[in-house]
Amino acid sequence: MAHHAFSVPYADMSAMLGLALVVLWLQLCGKNLRDLFAQAALSLSGYLRPRPAQALARTLRSAFTQLDKELAAVLGDRPKPPAPLTGA
Repeated sequence: MAHHAFSVPYADMSAMLGLALVVLWLQLCGKNLRDLFAQAALSLSGYLRPRPAQALARTLRSAFTQLDKELAAVLGDRPKPPAPLTGA
């Protein structure tokens, strides 16, 4: 059997030391680890999305309004498609 240079406790210790240094660095920067994890979880799950900028929302609304007017002009007064059949 080969003898490994690093035993398992030393490998675990280096990972824990690295994690502790990252946590210490975040605390010194003024970041709360619990808030960072909560923000990441909510962002990934889709429940927390920032609102779009008002200028962007207005621009998109006006662009879609213009597109709608242009499509109405191109399509003209076409007859409506028949209603789908609903029956038993």
